[in-house]
Amino acid sequence: MRRRSVATLFTLTALLAACGSDTSTADPSPPATATPGTVTPSTVTPSTSSSSTVTPTDAGGGWIGGEPTWTNGDTAGVGGYSADTGTAGGAPVPGVASAADGSTAATTAGASEPGVPSPQGNSPLRAGSVDDNADFAAYLDYLARIHGLGIVTRDFDPTGRIVVSVTGTSGLPVAGAEVTVSAAGTPIATVRTTADGTARFLPALYGAAATTSFDFALGTSTASAAPNGTVALASDAPGGAQQPVAVDVLFLLDATGSMGDEIDRLKTTIDSVAGRIAGLDSHPDVRFGMTLYRDLHDSFVTSTFDFTSDVDAFRAAIGDVTAEGGDDYPEAMDEGLADALSAPAWRDPASTVQLVFLVADAPPQVARDVQTPYPVSIVNAVARGVKIIPIASSESDDQAEAVFRQLAEATGGRFVFLSYGAGGAATGGNTDIASTDYEELSLDDLIVRLVGEELTALTGQAQIDTDPTDTNPSDSSPPTNPPGQ
Repeated sequence: MRRRSVATLFTLTALLAACGSDTSTADPSPPATATPGTVTPSTVTPSTSSSSTVTPTDAGGGWIGGEPTWTNGDTAGVGGYSADTGTAGGAPVPGVASAADGSTAATTAGASEPGVPSPQGNSPLRAGSVDDNADFAAYLDYLARIHGLGIVTRDFDPTGRIVVSVTGTSGLPVAGAEVTVSAAGTPIATVRTTADGTARFLPALYGAAATTSFDFALGTSTASAAPNGTVALASDAPGGAQQPVAVDVLFLLDATGSMGDEIDRLKTTIDSVAGRIAGLDSHPDVRFGMTLYRDLHDSFVTSTFDFTSDVDAFRAAIGDVTAEGGDDYPEAMDEGLADALSAPAWRDPASTVQLVFLVADAPPQVARDVQTPYPVSIVNAVARGVKIIPIASSESDDQAEAVFRQLAEATGGRFVFLSYGAGGAATGGNTDIASTDYEELSLDDLIVRLVGEELTALTGQAQIDTDPTDTNPSDSSPPTNPPGQ
């Protein structure tokens, strides 16, 4: 059995920070000129600063563009996606990875794999997690096997990964360090370190060959590496962080009908989670924000509630969130992720720990042509130093798991999944994750621990959570929501 680092689970409970810019006008924007896998600096503009239309404040908050319309009314069923053909409007879509037989048909795993139903009752949500960067060879084997089975994702090739680390004069990691990557003297990418001082460069995301040698530069510190290598750079900055550490936590939430049980359960935990994070030893300056997404035929496609340090305002926004719509199995995750990175007023990436918790139970519409496919959002997240932590819920299938793990691996996050003890876990039927590969905890404890691990890596001081809630390790009840909404 493969060995994996035991990844503590993140409390899904805080994940509902919702919504912002209401993009309820249906049709997607024109496709970007770059397709995933051939991203170039001229066609991808990483989000390295706050949205130009939003001014961050201490309190902040509020629905960007106004509160979304929660009820679908008579709009359900008006979509442009064909689940049978895997096409948008009947035409093949570029940027979609092919199945083993060369076709680009979207998987029908949502129909063939009913998945684990949503949790019942009021018992705490529980989850497990794995770190694919800790066992990268096994992760590559998993992707090869999944694609060999015909599971379709957008173009994403992590082979040749180079891990960059930046250390300050104090010996502590430097977060937010912007590293330029060049090939044959030409800059091709920018990567920014996360709280542990590391970033991952995946050559294929920038259209580079896996046989090329790359140069990495941070000020006067330079180094070269071939694919599958590592790079260590020294910074003139001391490293670590001054307290209180700025932390921006954005919850990216699938708000379609099948997420109803999870959303209702998550609404009750924000007070506990926010208070416990603020009470960690480094007393971080935490802001919460949230982006919701549904799908094209719903009352809104995406909506964002801007970052705020006002827990009461955030609680009120979460209380308004309802799960509705969705119709077919895949959802508008591409659009949701793009807005999560661009719509809210993120603080300075050079001095802020930046986390996106994606909570969903379905994959994106990989057969639809969109302005910002999720591999381009990965490029933008890496350029900004945002770590994405997907949390697979309920009916997640093989396609959803594969996409979620792509997002986590490329940005240095962990793949998290709801777990139900003997009832199973929210992973695909062909997953390589066994019950012995992870620790199961309450979701409340998991998110607090995850944020604490980021702060521990950055400050060099262990963060103690003095109010753990996982005093009853009984399993959550297996779920009941109908799949495919």
